[in-house]
Amino acid sequence: MDINYTKQQIKYYQDFPIKGVEYIDLNPIYKNPKARNILVADCIRLIKNIEFDYLALIESRGFLIGSILADKLEKGIILLRSKKDRLPGKIFTVKHKLEYGEAIMQAQEGTGKVLIFDDVLATGGTANGAFKVLNKAGYTPVFSLFLAELSQFKTICDTPHKSSMIL
Repeated sequence: MDINYTKQQIKYYQDFPIKGVEYIDLNPIYKNPKARNILVADCIRLIKNIEFDYLALIESRGFLIGSILADKLEKGIILLRSKKDRLPGKIFTVKHKLEYGEAIMQAQEGTGKVLIFDDVLATGGTANGAFKVLNKAGYTPVFSLFLAELSQFKTICDTPHKSSMIL
């Protein structure tokens, strides 16, 4: 089996969550162990030679596959939270734009090389927010990995490191 099997599991919903947005539903992949394992293996193949200490997982859908990747690669996890007061200790916050509004992103203070992971890249606002908050918190982002990209948006991912898509 290859990644095409996994791609065939994806469902698309027009005008969700708001008019003009096409939602990429990856839940059928998460429900299907075979599709999920193919996806995880393809992600690992793509990032196994990148030097990093942590996967920075973007709330909340980045937590799903990102946790599996961190476990299989024996890497630490940094949770990037999108709601205030969900992390203890010294916290850093940035505001960023979404495809249908604005949001915040928070991270705990730390150091190390980080791979940013999320399920979908839309406008690039969340990825840019992740990059900024990680830098502010003391980390060094080195790569970003996304499962899919929403093609109807003008994506502006202005991070200085490379990014890749799987699906």
